Amino acid sequence: MKTLQNIALTLLVLLPAALQAQNTIHYDAQPGSKIRIDGTSTFHDWTAEANMIGGFMEVDPAFDADLKTLTTTPKVEVTILVRQLKNPKNEPTMDKRMHSELKQQDHPSIQYRLLNLTPKTDATAGSASQFDAKGELTISGVTRTNSMAVSFERIDKSKIKVKGATALKMSDYGIKPPSFLGAMRTGDEVKLTFEWITAKAEKTAQAK
Repeated sequence: MKTLQNIALTLLVLLPAALQAQNTIHYDAQPGSKIRIDGTSTFHDWTAEANMIGGFMEVDPAFDADLKTLTTTPKVEVTILVRQLKNPKNEPTMDKRMHSELKQQDHPSIQYRLLNLTPKTDATAGSASQFDAKGELTISGVTRTNSMAVSFERIDKSKIKVKGATALKMSDYGIKPPSFLGAMRTGDEVKLTFEWITAKAEKTAQAK
């Protein structure tokens, strides 16, 4: 009898989560996304860009309806391949050095996982919904908690664009700011900005 009671209790605990998962609306990363990293050095400023951001997003129907109503925190997981990051001046030597500093061989991707999303109280008027996002950002195998401002904007009935920006210190992720022959030193702080395009999964779209 006690075993049956334990099973029943377990089912009661798991049932709400299972029902919620069934109602979740899934979005996948799409072409057209872009990420940019801007840094400084004693010689000149530098930039690295990538035009591919992988990952997915799962939201509940209330948030999907207006991109404002948060009954649960969306599940967001993002992946950026280090090899996709390149300088816009097409300098292979610089790209190779950057990939090496990011420890691409051992940690081929940059990863992000959303922990919490809070509506901004001082949001400006506009078509995009604005939030403060807290998440885990993993670079070069080192994970740190990150806070940044993000916005969600519906492109059409099946696509959502997420935009954001944050400042990072390379040293926080075990990366020593590179120097070249002692003549040029890069600054520790960099700025990361992105536009992430996601589309409703085909299976979900057909179900609707």
